[in-house]
Amino acid sequence: MSHYQQSLVIGADPATVYAALATPEGLRGWWTQDCDVAVALGGSSHFRFGPHHKSMLVERLEPGREVRWLCVEAHIAVDRLVRKDEWLGTHLVFRLTQDGAGRTRLDFEHVGLVPELECYAMCNDGWRYYLASLQQLLETGKGTPFELLAVAAA
Repeated sequence: MSHYQQSLVIGADPATVYAALATPEGLRGWWTQDCDVAVALGGSSHFRFGPHHKSMLVERLEPGREVRWLCVEAHIAVDRLVRKDEWLGTHLVFRLTQDGAGRTRLDFEHVGLVPELECYAMCNDGWRYYLASLQQLLETGKGTPFELLAVAAA
């Protein structure tokens, strides 16, 4: 089984990319504005996307190098999905390496998000969108996170 992976080179140094992955302000800038973010090992972060939510246990925080979470709660509110908690027990791993002056290579893995899961295609699209949002935030100052107000207005 091959889990979801994506790599990209971001026009920002590793410390700046790390801050976008490990701080409330950073995560609200590219993933979802509706979140409670733990900033210490063993803490729980909660991410909400309207009716969908995920809770992550912070497993690793290596400044400028790696952020790793374990999904301990998940609900994907999509009627066609039999299992609404397919993320449960998966790991999200963000590895950072310097890639020239002022650039960072991000190697992202969602370990356990495999093509056999019902949510795979939807989540694949979601990760492409949100990782592009991360890159946009770091390179332009403005990402495209999930915004509760935008959903309420629709």
